[in-house]
Amino acid sequence: MLKVGLLKELKHYEGRVMLTPEAVKLLVKNGIEVFVENGAGESCKFDDIQYERAGAVTLPTMEKVLGKAELILQVQPPMPIEYELISENHIVISFMNLVQKTERVQALLDTRGTYITVELLQDQQGSYPVLMGMSEIAGKMAIYEAARLLTIATGGKGKLLSGTSMTKPSVVTVLGAGMVGRTVVEHALNNQLKVNLLSLKPQKNEGLKRQFPKADVRNYSIETLREVLPHTDVLVIAVYSLKQSYDIFIDRDTVNLMEKGSVLIDISVEQANIVETSHITNHEQSSYVLDGIVHYCVPNIASIVPQTASRTITKNSISFIKTLAREGLSNALVKEPGILPALTMYKGKITNRKFADLHGFEFYNIFELMELNL
Repeated sequence: MLKVGLLKELKHYEGRVMLTPEAVKLLVKNGIEVFVENGAGESCKFDDIQYERAGAVTLPTMEKVLGKAELILQVQPPMPIEYELISENHIVISFMNLVQKTERVQALLDTRGTYITVELLQDQQGSYPVLMGMSEIAGKMAIYEAARLLTIATGGKGKLLSGTSMTKPSVVTVLGAGMVGRTVVEHALNNQLKVNLLSLKPQKNEGLKRQFPKADVRNYSIETLREVLPHTDVLVIAVYSLKQSYDIFIDRDTVNLMEKGSVLIDISVEQANIVETSHITNHEQSSYVLDGIVHYCVPNIASIVPQTASRTITKNSISFIKTLAREGLSNALVKEPGILPALTMYKGKITNRKFADLHGFEFYNIFELMELNL
């Protein structure tokens, strides 16, 4: 039986938490000890008393929690201040965000801890429930942000996103038809907007046309993008795939085909370097204007609604967490095979082939490592 530790987030503007008090109560009912750092759930309005009533022991510092627990839960990946505190006795579950982070990969390997990338947890249908949950929130929030960013208060053109009985609604172009992109399209259509959906997977276009008969679904090409941008009020970049990368680059001249005051929402900014004019922003300073185009490039967009996001994360990950805590890693991999795709590092070795290849590290088979007790 592993003891579970819930850490307070160190990153600014990150309000999500990996366990709600209700989830703690479930773990405790299953005989699992849970330690919670003071203030871990404060951004979600989950106070320490709620966690204590659920059966957790609250502790004043991160150091205390890491000293008591083996299975460590946090939303953002470990920060440098944590590296010396994590040992080979720890299993850390978080959104590791490793795609463009070779230095982070090496730093985590040096701790010799075991790391599970929560967005790669896979259900029995082969889907990624945590990733899908955050993608749904991001897609919904994108439409709300688009409406705000089109106002003159943020540098927008002063246009009401949905239009009125006397004016036309805005035009939204979505690049990418994954969960985020489809959610954006659905909510844009619900608001009576004109929607262009540029798909990166031609084999899925017929299904997309059936799902969204009022949207203009096309294959992505830079020529097609350049054709629609002069008439686009909001461009949403929603390109992210766990299984492949895309050779896409949208240069500054292409972005500037939009009218001044138009909006670019780059949800892919942290995972893929697609737009020349994009750079990461945060919830405090979420947008900037470049060449007259309003850019919104917040990577953790779901954290602006931390209570909803935290409940979603918990619901989609609690069965994996409970199994890991009750069974330990070796048995959990048998009972919950969906943990295997998410097991990224084990005691200083990379056990996920995608990240090994991406960053130029050697890949190790987790079952061989465990059999050899390495």
